[in-house]
Amino acid sequence: MNLHDQFDDLAGEMTGTDLADLRNRVDRTSRRLRARRMIATSAAAVAVAVALTAGAAVLRPQSGDTRPDVVPGATVTPPSATPSTPQSAPLVTAPSTVDSIPGGLSFLTLKAGRPIELLRIVDGTPMKVTFGTATSKDMYATPAPDGTRLAINTSPNRDQIAPGDLVVVSEGGARRTIARDVRWDGGNTAVWTPDGTALIAGGVQYDATTGASRSFHDKPQYLAYSPGGSTIAYVHPTQPNAVKVTKVDGSSPRTVSVAGQEECDRTAGCPTSVQAVSDDGRYVALGLVNSDPSHVYQTALVYDTVAKKRLSQLGTFEHAFFRADGAILVTATQVKVLDQAWKVVHTYPVPAHGADAVVFYRA
Repeated sequence: MNLHDQFDDLAGEMTGTDLADLRNRVDRTSRRLRARRMIATSAAAVAVAVALTAGAAVLRPQSGDTRPDVVPGATVTPPSATPSTPQSAPLVTAPSTVDSIPGGLSFLTLKAGRPIELLRIVDGTPMKVTFGTATSKDMYATPAPDGTRLAINTSPNRDQIAPGDLVVVSEGGARRTIARDVRWDGGNTAVWTPDGTALIAGGVQYDATTGASRSFHDKPQYLAYSPGGSTIAYVHPTQPNAVKVTKVDGSSPRTVSVAGQEECDRTAGCPTSVQAVSDDGRYVALGLVNSDPSHVYQTALVYDTVAKKRLSQLGTFEHAFFRADGAILVTATQVKVLDQAWKVVHTYPVPAHGADAVVFYRA
C-alpha cells in the first residue's frame, strides 16, 4: 500500500475532517517526495558520469597512442632471467663543437738553471712538456709547430751579443747542435718553417735534423709565417720604417710603410717588428723597435696594408695572432677570438702560466 492509500484509509476513520482538503494535502506531499527522489537519482547519475569521465581521461592514451609511463608491449622479466636483447644506453647528445680556445696557444718558460717548460693548450686541452734544464748560455727558444722540440739560440757571451750555437732540444732535454756562429740579436732569433723541418736564423735556412744550410732570400729579421704557410712578412731589408710582405718563394713582394704611426715618435723607431701576418697578406701584427738587441715578442698594433691604416677598434692587447677564419688577441687576462669582420665571437680567461713565459700561437 502506498502513502496515498494509507492517508485515504486514515481519513475514512476520522470524523469532523474536511476530506477534500486532506486529499489535496496528501497529493502535494506525494508530489514533493517524488520530486526529491528524482533529484537525488539525477545527482547520483551525474556523479557516476563525472567519475567515469575522469577515469577515462587518466586511462586515455596520449598522442601517438603511447603513454610516457608505459612501454607498449613491454614484458616483465624475472630478476634471474637474462633479457633476450641488450637494453639501450641512455641517449646522450655530445656538443657539436668544443667550447675552448681554438688552435694551439703556448707559454714557454726559459730561465737559466731552471727546467724549460712548455705549457700547450691545444683546442682547450692543456699539456706540459719539459726540455731539461736551461743553461747560462741559452738566450732564446721557440717551439716547433707540433710542440715536441725547441730551437734554442745560445751565446758564449751575452754581454757582447756574441753569436752562438743553434740547438734543437727534444722532449726530455736531449740536445743536438745543428749550426755554430749563428746570430741571435734582435729579429735574428730562430724561426721554424710551418712543416717543422727547417729553421731560419740570421738569414740562413737550416735543416732541423742534419743542419744542412742554404741562404734565405733577403736575410729577414722578425720573420713571420701566415697561418697557412703561404705568406711571409719581415722587416724590410733596405727601406726604413717599412715591412715586406711576400709569398714564401719571394714572389709578389710588397713594401708596406708604417711611417707616421704614433709609435715612431714615442719609441726608438717605427713599429716594424713583425709578429704575425694573415694568409692574404693584408694584415700584419707589429711590435715596437728596441734600442737594445733584445727580441720583441709583444704586439703594438695590427696594420691593414690595403687601407694603409691601423685597426683602431681592437682595444688594448698584448699579442695578436691570425687564423684562417679571423684572429686571436691575448691580453693579460683574456683570450679573444675574432671573426673576419674583427668582431669578438668568444672570450676565454688566459690559462695560468709562469710570469716570465713567452706566448706563442699556432692556428
